[in-house]
Amino acid sequence: MTSDLLAPLDLAFWNMESDRHPMHLGALGIFATHSPTAGAHAADLLAARAAAVPGLRMRIRDVWQPLAFGGATREEVPDFDPLDHVRLHAPTADFHAMAGRLMQRPLGRGRPPWEAHVLPGEDGVSFAVLFKFHHALADGLRALKLAAGLLDPVELPERAPRAAEPSRGLLSEVRALPGRVPGLVKDTLSDVGRALDIGASLARSTLGMRPTPALTSAPSGTRRIAGAVLDIDDVHRIRKTVGGTVNDVLIAVVAGALRRWLDERGDGSEGVAPRALIPVSRRRP
Repeated sequence: MTSDLLAPLDLAFWNMESDRHPMHLGALGIFATHSPTAGAHAADLLAARAAAVPGLRMRIRDVWQPLAFGGATREEVPDFDPLDHVRLHAPTADFHAMAGRLMQRPLGRGRPPWEAHVLPGEDGVSFAVLFKFHHALADGLRALKLAAGLLDPVELPERAPRAAEPSRGLLSEVRALPGRVPGLVKDTLSDVGRALDIGASLARSTLGMRPTPALTSAPSGTRRIAGAVLDIDDVHRIRKTVGGTVNDVLIAVVAGALRRWLDERGDGSEGVAPRALIPVSRRRP
């Protein structure tokens, strides 16, 4: 059985977690298919493949470290059962709403901290897969590699995932402002704004808080998810025009959307200065 110590950042994420402040990552993939049983087939396939991915067998165990206040290690679970982690849900009409409810539940800490939720669509021609990984098990890049080890569009029923229609708002703004990264995508902003407003009003009603800037509210553990589609070719066009990476473009879009949202709420002038933690990979290319 193998094990390795958590890096300081992963250890911090593991120790700071609470019911109201879960520290897991999430990714939602939406697929199209002609088969109404595709979701069930995908759940069986994910469970079968999870058994063969070593990184998914690892749990986190607290250990004593000399010259430190404490530590934790990843260690392999000998009796790992993927069926404890892959779950097939009843059909849903709103993948994002369901994903939001699932994301607010902390992962179990006594077993490998990851889950895969298969969400069949009520339309019978689509399904979604929500992956949840604790950051202590896998950072963003490692989580992506683990998920990639589970997914294979060739073996999903009927056909490979269908690309959604791209949003053209981003590209049109780039053309209007050449050489400048746009601060927001209009469709994204409206969806994310609605989700943030729901969360803020929920926090005020459940905690009895006065109307205050949304980002200074106490955490409630509630999660709301909204999504928007960007054409990857548009993102690369921006990257090549102004320099940087795809991540740089997406972070700029999110930052601009957040700034616009705060301004529209009237919170931007109240001295709110949000800061984001964006871990950066130091691995070689």
